[in-house]
Amino acid sequence: MRLAQITLARTALVASALSLTLTGCSEVESQVEHTVVRPVKLIEVDGLTHSIKRSFPARIEANKQAELAFRLSGELITLPLLEGQEVKQGDVLAELDNRDAKNNLLLREADFELADADYRRKAELLKKTLISKAEFDTAKATLKSAKANLASAKDQLSYTQLVAPFSGVVAKRIIDNFQTVQAGQAILTLQRNDVVDVTIQVPESVVLEVDSKGKTVADYNPRVTFSTYPDYVYPVTFKEFSTQVSPGTQSYKAAFLLSQPKEFQVLPGMSAELSLDFSSTSSSLGSVVLPASAISVSDASGESRIWLFDDQTGTVKPSNVTLGEVRTHGIEVLSGIDQGDKVVAAGVQHLHDGMQVKPLKWERGV
Repeated sequence: MRLAQITLARTALVASALSLTLTGCSEVESQVEHTVVRPVKLIEVDGLTHSIKRSFPARIEANKQAELAFRLSGELITLPLLEGQEVKQGDVLAELDNRDAKNNLLLREADFELADADYRRKAELLKKTLISKAEFDTAKATLKSAKANLASAKDQLSYTQLVAPFSGVVAKRIIDNFQTVQAGQAILTLQRNDVVDVTIQVPESVVLEVDSKGKTVADYNPRVTFSTYPDYVYPVTFKEFSTQVSPGTQSYKAAFLLSQPKEFQVLPGMSAELSLDFSSTSSSLGSVVLPASAISVSDASGESRIWLFDDQTGTVKPSNVTLGEVRTHGIEVLSGIDQGDKVVAAGVQHLHDGMQVKPLKWERGV
């Protein structure tokens, strides 16, 4: 009997201790769960005001390109150039066999000298009235013809040399040396390399927006970047704008000039990205562009809203907003936001009014 009482007492003591332990855990867990504060990523409105930029895929084209050819037929005897070789304006790029041209020039020089001498003699004879005016006129016409033939022969000789019309680089050598070429047959392609063209296709909507303000794309601070060198941003100069729609699209071609960068060489055919800043002339001047993840729809009213963070209380509250146009980097917010506001950038579907949150801080390496 005594042993049974002791056993029951021990059992009650263990049960009581276990109950206290479980109760303590529940209170701690409940307290921990109650004090969990959700981290949120915030966006400073000051850094986003007037951020209205549009980016366009761009293509690099040669600013000046020419397929060079001889103006007469002949045998190619000199073509020392290699593809990629730089040349200066006036450099001799290739030569044809010029023996026939030289011989023809000597013949024309002889004809000219003979005609000139005959003209001078007949001019003296005419003064003495020893010949008729008709004979003198014939000598004069013969001299003019000989002079024209001589000039033509000099041109023919010069045509045996292919001279660089501008400084640039040999983009492609089309034929090899020692071949017989025809007049007008392309020998090589020469491209200007100190300046290149950056071309984009401008959508119809942008053209109408720009035209409505009496401006051109040159007024929107054009800048170009390259994916392989994203840290470099280069200003470009407006060159021309086509008013004829590109085939198969409702867009128009615009071209800009880019001076060859010092950091790397830009070649025709490369791809790039050109941005235009519409901030200063936007119809919604003073608007803010927020990422789409920062905007939600109220369940009660169906209005668009954002969530603002209060530094003093560490809580968030909703703010109904009016939205504008969809931009490259987000959506315009026209009202319901002020300078200095801190907006929750993501995860807004998990928030409620007065919810305790904390700004998300990124650690190095995360």
